[in-house]
Amino acid sequence: MRTFPAAAFLLATLSVAAPAAAQPLRDAATGLAVDPPPGYAATPMAVQGAQQARMAVRRPQDSDTGCQVAFVPAPQNESLRQEDLNRLARAPGWQRVLMATLQPLYNVISVESFAHSGHEGVLLVADLRPRPDLPQRGQELRTLFAIVETPRGRTTTVCTEEKTRFATRRSEFEAVARGVVPPR
Repeated sequence: MRTFPAAAFLLATLSVAAPAAAQPLRDAATGLAVDPPPGYAATPMAVQGAQQARMAVRRPQDSDTGCQVAFVPAPQNESLRQEDLNRLARAPGWQRVLMATLQPLYNVISVESFAHSGHEGVLLVADLRPRPDLPQRGQELRTLFAIVETPRGRTTTVCTEEKTRFATRRSEFEAVARGVVPPR
């Protein structure tokens, strides 16, 4: 009978017991990238409207919850430096503009600054406003938006979960947003 050294046995045991590391995803055309947190997977999605890149970032058990990350170019940002855009993101006026943009569809619950990797943005938490054309399921969900502006454009991370479980997933959603690398 052959015996394994203790270190080899431990390594073999950990490789079987540990969950697979999440694989980063990068859009070659824009440079938008996401490094999902443990337990999440990133997959490409079809773009909509002005989007040039879009990705889903979800846990395997997510069906209509989880996150999406999208990039929309903003030519008006090209003449600005990242420092200028970061200062804009911290400004209460800019945060009010983002709130006003969402308010026709959402009741905004909270707004706060968000920073990672030299980019500053805004985190908003909101619930969909009741509407006759909205399925009942929409009223059961809460959404976190992480919005970051760069000289190339706007990168938005949108994460949803049932209101009753949102608080327990919020830190995961913020980890998804911190794993996003906007196009440079």
